[in-house]
Amino acid sequence: MGEFTTKQALIVSAIRIFRQKGFQMTRVSDIVADAGVAQGTFYNYFKSKEAIFREICSGFIEKVQSKFLERSEHFFDGDTASEVIANVQQVVRDIFRIYQDNLDVAELLFREGIGNGGIFKEIYEGMFLLFMELIEEQMLKAVDRGLIHIEDVRIGSVFLFGLFERTLLYFMIIQKDTDLNQLERMVVDFVLKGLSFDYTFNAKTR
Repeated sequence: MGEFTTKQALIVSAIRIFRQKGFQMTRVSDIVADAGVAQGTFYNYFKSKEAIFREICSGFIEKVQSKFLERSEHFFDGDTASEVIANVQQVVRDIFRIYQDNLDVAELLFREGIGNGGIFKEIYEGMFLLFMELIEEQMLKAVDRGLIHIEDVRIGSVFLFGLFERTLLYFMIIQKDTDLNQLERMVVDFVLKGLSFDYTFNAKTR
């Protein structure tokens, strides 16, 4: 194997073994046995199983962050209510797609990350704070434009994070036979109604 493929093989094996045995019960020897490489090879790339877990989760969070940064700047953009709704729908669709494409890693982060301290707490809280900062900024702009009406945007951003996190955990990882198109529509509707969105909004008439 080349350098890239050896590292990727270790990551793929680590994801598989972490899911099968849980983080605490997994040993480096389990990972290298699954990957078919010598144990010393593991340490050419990672210092510990904590280090490979961090890389696995960080890669997933970077994808979420990149897509959310790309879309969230325009979360509530639009001159009419229908244009704004379309933007919110696109953000929700993008987040759903990232989770669909990375379900194994998402499950690791949710199941292992939430219930443990240390590295897990650090990774999880980092994702939480990033989401909150981005969405809070966009909610403030939307409030200023008269698009949404919410008493405290900080609290509102926490509500939204919880909505996405719990929804994706349950319907994509636990109950896997959900109609995702219907789920997407319902999430968008729930978000807009929860933020008291002005469905009559038209910037051109203001």
